[in-house]
Amino acid sequence: MLRGTDEVTDGVDICPSVRPGDLGALAGALDELGARRADRKRVTLDEQTLLDEPVMRLRTSSGVLQLVAEPAGTRRGYVDLRRASTVEHIGHGLRPRVASVADLARMSSALGRERDLDRSRELRRIMELELGLHRRRGRERTL
Repeated sequence: MLRGTDEVTDGVDICPSVRPGDLGALAGALDELGARRADRKRVTLDEQTLLDEPVMRLRTSSGVLQLVAEPAGTRRGYVDLRRASTVEHIGHGLRPRVASVADLARMSSALGRERDLDRSRELRRIMELELGLHRRRGRERTL
């Protein structure tokens, strides 16, 4: 919804930075949320575990959360997505980085599932609308 779609999800996907300090902070946040794996195994956060397990599905006190170290369509996960991401204020002092519309469309297309292709088309339309808005603003500034 932050990027303009009308999609409502029942969980959150996080593409974590795999730097040790960042993984430590994520582990603390997951502990605070009471995160548990669906398979009841212990939550282990290190670069190799995240790379070996493409999607780590967790249940938390606030709902479902998935850790996706290298989403489809990205080359280096967080490092790739961070470049075009924006910081979004979502309330309660939370300001997460959110993947750009272009990156979301690229990831949806890479999955190749019908529902993701529909989402990709919607995101590409949002990109076109944003581009038109930026062009109009650029023309207004030059007048």
